[in-house]
Amino acid sequence: MRNCFVLVLFLYSLQAQAIDTSIELDRSWGLLVGDMLTATVDLPVSVTELDSQSLPQHEKRYGPWLYLHDTEQQDNRLILHYQVINVPAENREVATPELELRTKDGEFITIPSAPMQIGSFMEQSSDGEGGTSVIPRGDMRLLPTEQTTLVWQLWTTLTVLLLSSLIWLFWHFGLRPRHRLPFATAMFELNKMRLLGRKDADAASRSLHHAFNRCAGRVVINSELDKLWQQCPWLEALKADIESFYHASAAHYFSPSAAEQKDFEEILKLAKACRERERLA
Repeated sequence: MRNCFVLVLFLYSLQAQAIDTSIELDRSWGLLVGDMLTATVDLPVSVTELDSQSLPQHEKRYGPWLYLHDTEQQDNRLILHYQVINVPAENREVATPELELRTKDGEFITIPSAPMQIGSFMEQSSDGEGGTSVIPRGDMRLLPTEQTTLVWQLWTTLTVLLLSSLIWLFWHFGLRPRHRLPFATAMFELNKMRLLGRKDADAASRSLHHAFNRCAGRVVINSELDKLWQQCPWLEALKADIESFYHASAAHYFSPSAAEQKDFEEILKLAKACRERERLA
């Protein structure tokens, strides 16, 4: 008799828990693939009294239609955030999964399922043979975009790019202020000669001589290179190359036999070396 009484009380408690547990959806119709669905569950006990191992797992698929991203806990309320990840070809009624929770005392609480309507982006039409076929919905057609603004932005960008390129070219090849350092100016002139295919060794030699003269503050000749070292001690590391350049220039310009001038590439190499020292001076 006592066992029967205990069984009746147990069944009554299960029935009471089922009555006290309810689920409510924020939206139960018109659900499409990708839509978010929030299910609010009112429990007969506080969420803190539940065994955490029995709570629904996050980032998990439940049934063929829903995926549980995460949950929220508020007193005796459990909020489930589902996402619709699959839909049938035609509208139909499905249900959220039925979940079973367990309290820390070992009692079980069942979260009932809740019905909802889900469907496809496509609408149905009769194919004349008793079946149905799927056709695109009229309101889902892509409308042509207005391209006037896009074309205007494209032409504006191209115009700005063209003007910027022209300004840079004029600035770099003639309109740039003449405030370069001596060897920077010489390198500019030699690079312009190389770019235009005019590798004139005599013109390159004159440009490099002008650079030495500007550094020394006077005209530098072969016999007075000591003046250059006094004004520009940072050039002494290149003393042998500079003296060779001056010897070759003197032999070329002032010797009766007009010795051969150093070629363009040798002059360019010396100018680069002087320019590197100039940067560090």
